[in-house]
Amino acid sequence: MLLLSMLIGLQLIAADGVPTLDVGPGCRAPVDIPEMSASSCLADEKSARDALIKEWQQFSALDKTMCTDQTQSYDPSYVELLACLESARDAKKPSGAK
Repeated sequence: MLLLSMLIGLQLIAADGVPTLDVGPGCRAPVDIPEMSASSCLADEKSARDALIKEWQQFSALDKTMCTDQTQSYDPSYVELLACLESARDAKKPSGAK
């Protein structure tokens, strides 16, 4: 049963494109970074979402599922989703490759 739901999830994420995340709560949460305001956080999230839209097809379905699940276990974030996907992609490259 778990395998079946994972396969369905993989197909949905691969077919549907970038998930829609509610980044508002994460951007409104207090942070200890003086230059980080809610508006700059939202701008960073928009920029990361735009990058995800452009790069979405280059990430594997497995990585999309894993990273989307990880990012939604706390305040969802396009910045975190993009970082997770890029890390997963880069970890698969041979040593020394760019």
